[in-house]
Amino acid sequence: MPRMKKTQKRSREGESSVEPPPSNHPLAKWFHANEDLIFYELRLAGRKEIPPRYLNPTLLDSHNFSHLKEMLNMQGLMDFLQIREKYYPELASIAYATLGIESDSQNPSNFSMVFRLGRNLYRVHCDTLGRIWNLPLEGCLFEGGKIPLDDWGYDKMRAMQMFNLTQNEKSKIPCQTMNDEYRTLLYLVTYVLEPRVSGHGNVANEDLVLMWAMVNEIKINWPFLILHHMLRIKGKDTSGGIGYLCLWTSIFNHLGVDVSNENVKHLNAGCEINDATLHHMGRGKEEEAPPMAFRGHPGPSSSSQEQPSMSDLMQVLQSIEYNMDQRFQRIEDNQARMETNQQNLSQQIQSLQQEQRKIWRSVRRVEAWTFDEDFDEDLDEDQD
Repeated sequence: MPRMKKTQKRSREGESSVEPPPSNHPLAKWFHANEDLIFYELRLAGRKEIPPRYLNPTLLDSHNFSHLKEMLNMQGLMDFLQIREKYYPELASIAYATLGIESDSQNPSNFSMVFRLGRNLYRVHCDTLGRIWNLPLEGCLFEGGKIPLDDWGYDKMRAMQMFNLTQNEKSKIPCQTMNDEYRTLLYLVTYVLEPRVSGHGNVANEDLVLMWAMVNEIKINWPFLILHHMLRIKGKDTSGGIGYLCLWTSIFNHLGVDVSNENVKHLNAGCEINDATLHHMGRGKEEEAPPMAFRGHPGPSSSSQEQPSMSDLMQVLQSIEYNMDQRFQRIEDNQARMETNQQNLSQQIQSLQQEQRKIWRSVRRVEAWTFDEDFDEDLDEDQD
C-alpha cells in the first residue's frame, strides 16, 4: 500500500499529551487542542467572509458566450459553478484552523482533505471531494502560486496579448480592455474558482495563467487546486478573507456535522452571476433596457413599449443590491487601509520621539563635556 505524506501528524502517544482548550471557552467543543484554538483566534476569527457566487447559465446563452461555455464544459466546471448552499461562516473558519492535505508520495493525484472538529478527525478523499463538489478528478496538478512555465509552454506577454491586456505604470494589469466573454471568465476565476477579498479589477499572474490554460484546453484538476488555495487562505494574515463557504457546507452535510445551533447565512440575489453582473461591469450595454423606462419617465415612443417584466425589475434590484455591497466593501477596505496607515504613522512618531530623546541626551552630554572643559581652563588661568 503506498505511503501517504501527511501535512499534520500526531501519534497515539501525542494524542494523550495534547493540551485541551479551556472548558469554559464558548468554542471549546469545536477544538481538540488549545494550540488550534489559539491559532483560530489569532489568524482566523473575525476575518471578512468572501460572499459566495454562483453562475446562472442562461447568461452564457443570452450573450452568445459560446467559447466560454465550451471552455467551462471542457473543464467540467458547469455544475460546480452553479452550487448554491446556505453557509456557516464561523464554523468554516474553525475548520480552516486545522485544515491539511494528505497525499500519496508516489501518486500526488491520490490526496485527501484533512481537518478536525472537536475530537473528530475527518478525512475526505479526493474521489469524494469530486463527487460532492461536482468536479472531475482529471487534469494537471496545479497548486497555484508556482507557474508551470516549462510544462505548459506559458508566456506572460503572449497571454496578455491574447486577452488584450497591458500593464500600467504601477505594474498592475487592469481588466477593462478585455472583451465581455473573457471579462466574465475572469469574474468566475476571481469570485468562484479562486475567490479573493479585493483586487477584482486587476488581473493577477495566477488569474492569467488559469485563463490561458483554459483557452488552450489544458485540463486542470480543480479539487487539487481548490484544496491548495484553501491552505493559502488559512495561511494568510487577518486581512485575508474566508472563501469557499458553500463548499464547506457541502463537506459538513456529507460528513453529518451537526450545524443546528450554528450561525447560518443564506445567499441573496446579489450572489447570482447573471445579466445584472455583466451590466454592473459596464458590459452588455447594447442589451440593456432604456433606463428612462425603468424610472417611470417614458420617452416619446413609450406608448408602443411594453411595461418592464418582473424579471427585468428583479435584475435592476439585484444590480442595485450588488452595487451597494461593492460600495460597502470599498468603504471597509478604505477603513482598513486608514487604520493600517494610522498604525504605521504612530510607529513612525514613536520612532521619531525615540530619536529625539537620543539626540537630546547626546546634546546634554556634549554640553556637560564642554562645561567641564571650560571650568578646567578657568582653574588653570586662576593658578597662573
